[in-house]
Amino acid sequence: MAKLTNENNLLLIETNIGVEAIQKLIDFNREYQNLVLGYFVKIRNAFHQAYPHITYPGLFGEVDSITGKMRPLDRQKVWSWGDTRGLGIWSYLLLKNVIPDKEIKTGEEVVNLKCSIMQYCDHIYESLIKRYEINGGHIPFIADVRSNKASADPENIRCGEGECEPTQVFAAAGFLQYGLMKKNQESLALGRKFLDESFICGINHKNVDHVTKKRTPYQGHGLLMITLGAIVDTLKCLKYSGYGADLKYELEKMLLDKGLFISEYIINNYCNPETGQFWEYNTRQGEPYRDPDGHLICDPGHVSEACAFMAEFETFYHKTSFRHADKLANIMRIISQMAFSGVGLMYKNIDLLTGNGMYDKMDAKGNKYMTAPWWNIREACAAAIKLYEMTRDKDMLELYMRARQAAYRHYPNEKIGGLMVQTLDANTAKPLPFHPATGNLDPLHCTRAREREIEALEVIGRVR
Repeated sequence: MAKLTNENNLLLIETNIGVEAIQKLIDFNREYQNLVLGYFVKIRNAFHQAYPHITYPGLFGEVDSITGKMRPLDRQKVWSWGDTRGLGIWSYLLLKNVIPDKEIKTGEEVVNLKCSIMQYCDHIYESLIKRYEINGGHIPFIADVRSNKASADPENIRCGEGECEPTQVFAAAGFLQYGLMKKNQESLALGRKFLDESFICGINHKNVDHVTKKRTPYQGHGLLMITLGAIVDTLKCLKYSGYGADLKYELEKMLLDKGLFISEYIINNYCNPETGQFWEYNTRQGEPYRDPDGHLICDPGHVSEACAFMAEFETFYHKTSFRHADKLANIMRIISQMAFSGVGLMYKNIDLLTGNGMYDKMDAKGNKYMTAPWWNIREACAAAIKLYEMTRDKDMLELYMRARQAAYRHYPNEKIGGLMVQTLDANTAKPLPFHPATGNLDPLHCTRAREREIEALEVIGRVR
């Protein structure tokens, strides 16, 4: 990779941030959003120039995040996670009207950024609907580039009756947000179907792990947590949708009811309010799960996501019965104390009992690595600044600055237009050839976290 050298990436702010610093951060984040969106338009055009006889059936992200090179066609995959996540976040940005109506250059062409993203969303939606139909009412984890059918790839996830994997949740969020943006009833109905199925699967712990391809023998909060994310993202889209009061009320009530159940379930079953500990798995008996080596596993990125989702949900759920911001800040304080490596990166997994990082990847030679995926530090940024907005807890501001420095100092790669390399070694900061879950460039985590940062900063700036 080739790290970006723009000093604006490392914008330092004081503990007591003022109006000028806030505006600089907002401007930087908005400029970076547009940079990312433009790059996705450019690489899509590059694919079609390289393979004019093929229409890629979804969001194109088959570029190596370290080298910046497009993968050969015979190694390319269609990742439904990327399609559904891109559909959701881009629909939200379009509905908010924050994508600029400006011209950008892609190769030899000059295109309009806003129009290109709108057209891209329409194409992704149509590709997903076709994929859903030709695969018997199912959206597979990986589809074939040429046929849009479920791929025979060994990484593909097979789910049984009543089971699902995160594609289901991301499809719920994508279809709901696109449906609100386009006032598309078919998309809204399908999104609600996927959301209901994800919710039922999550509370019954029938989700299939994307690594083992099996239903996990222990009970994690992960599927329910990202279902809460889909709910929050849809609530935010609904705010801008312009729908009439009746439909808006009914959809909002459903989302709030499900969101409240998930939030309370996670807080009551996966957290210790006294210590601030938040673990990843329970046994089937409901006790914190320790692995065969006795570790109590915590995924700091998942914790950050969960805390951010619950914090944002609190701003929508206006009843005094749900007020957990201080508790969430205490959880993130533990993450700040335990989750960072010596070089300032955030481990993929830590042991809550010792505070040490854990090995989570192994290469073909048997070498083990403690990784630091790009998305966990970005989710920590979003959670910390949102909780600072809500609590004015100085520890949250310090965590935001620390996580932001880690993100922009180590991850942006010039070879992929400033997007972030997927995985670094947590102890050396060197790029590693592992992808956390999907091998494509992801449109969601970094962009959504950055938009949440903007929104929190705007509130902080207004109420100072």
